[in-house]
Amino acid sequence: MDSDVGGWLWLVIDVVFVAVLIAALIYGTVMWRTRRNGRALEQASEQATKTLYEREAENERKTQRDHAA
Repeated sequence: MDSDVGGWLWLVIDVVFVAVLIAALIYGTVMWRTRRNGRALEQASEQATKTLYEREAENERKTQRDHAA
């Protein structure tokens, strides 16, 4: 009976876990490449960052004007 459990454990550890790891690596690689090649996404992110910086700078200038007046 102990040898049956050992066989199932070997199957789970050496086959199933390895297959899941390989699938996760493939999925991660595909997602990474898709993200890196998304030029439009990168440009949208850069534009959003620029807009946020400009908005924050305008808020800072407005705060300084309010305190000066």
